[in-house]
Amino acid sequence: MNMQFGGGFNLTMFLVLAGVIVGIAVIIYIIVWFNTLVVVPFNEVHVVSKTKKVNQYDGSGRYRYFKVLHGRTIIPKHVLDIEPPLIKLHDIDKLPFGVEISVKVQVTDPRKAAETLTAINHQTISKVVEDTVMSAARSVAMERNILDIMKEREEIESAIYGMVSDALNKLGLSPIIFDIKNIRDIDGMDVIASLERVKIAELKKNARVSEAIHNSAAITIEVEKRKENTVKDEQMKQEEENARLEREKSIADQMIQVEKRKLAIARQKAHEMAEIELEKQQMAARALRDKKMILAQAEADAIKLKAEADAEGIKLRGEAEAATIKHKAEAMNEYNNVSAAGAKIKMAEILSAAQVEMAEKLATALGSNNKIMYLPMDGKSSFIGNFLPKLDMLLQSDVVQRMLSKLSGKGDSPE
Repeated sequence: MNMQFGGGFNLTMFLVLAGVIVGIAVIIYIIVWFNTLVVVPFNEVHVVSKTKKVNQYDGSGRYRYFKVLHGRTIIPKHVLDIEPPLIKLHDIDKLPFGVEISVKVQVTDPRKAAETLTAINHQTISKVVEDTVMSAARSVAMERNILDIMKEREEIESAIYGMVSDALNKLGLSPIIFDIKNIRDIDGMDVIASLERVKIAELKKNARVSEAIHNSAAITIEVEKRKENTVKDEQMKQEEENARLEREKSIADQMIQVEKRKLAIARQKAHEMAEIELEKQQMAARALRDKKMILAQAEADAIKLKAEADAEGIKLRGEAEAATIKHKAEAMNEYNNVSAAGAKIKMAEILSAAQVEMAEKLATALGSNNKIMYLPMDGKSSFIGNFLPKLDMLLQSDVVQRMLSKLSGKGDSPE
């Protein structure tokens, strides 16, 4: 029984001891795991080197670091503000002066910086930057005199910045901002102050010269302005005179145009009057011609009518004479057949009847031609011209009829 109890106790003790050892190992592992795990801050870069391998971790990385197995360089990512002390320089003429410079540097190639620099901290980087800036500044300053350096500060600054940038890039660094803050005398020296006094004196001299030149120039400008004003006044007067002449010329041209228009209107009116006068003359000529034609036609018609009237009158006289002769023959015949007393009476009746018949035929013929125009021949009056109109009026009246009636009555009463 004792043996069994002893054997069970040993086993239990072994298991407990093994559990304790495992627990301790786990705790140690956990502790070691957490202690070796490195989380890189966002403003740092860690360069970790192993046997044959170099790793770089920035703010978004993590790694396990064993001091006995790994090498590590912690590099800050922020910009380092470095202000070296007064840098003592000499220009090309060996004149001493000092320069105050401000440089802001950042590690741009962490692996190269870890390889080239013994330590990467503000002190180490400041020492490297100061030495680099001093060397570059001396190289640039010895090529120029101090006046040029003071005048051409931006050019000097660019030259020094270029040399410093090339040198720091080889170390994995980069100058972000480079500025020459001041150029001044070093302690115990007054080179720049003397140059400033000389410069001030020169500036004053130049100012006086400039003022005199300015005054002279001002006087010259004033004279030129007066001349220019005089010329402008003369030009204005000339322009006014030219404008006046142009206006007068324009007015004269307008008057000439008006006169031309008046003359053209007068010519037009004269032409129209001449045409009217010509038309009047042509109308008068046509009227005279028509009048002459009418007169000639009237004269021809009058001659024709007169000829017709003469022919008709001759015909009527011939007929009347023929009738008279016939009645005379009849009367003579009857006269031969009757007695002497009765013959005389009968003869008288026959003659009276013949005269009455002849007068009636003549009146009838003349009455049928009562539209005959009695015009004088060749503008002269004649017996026929004066007698025929009166005879026509007499025939158209009833005087002849009454006389014939009376004659007829007298012839009948003796019978």
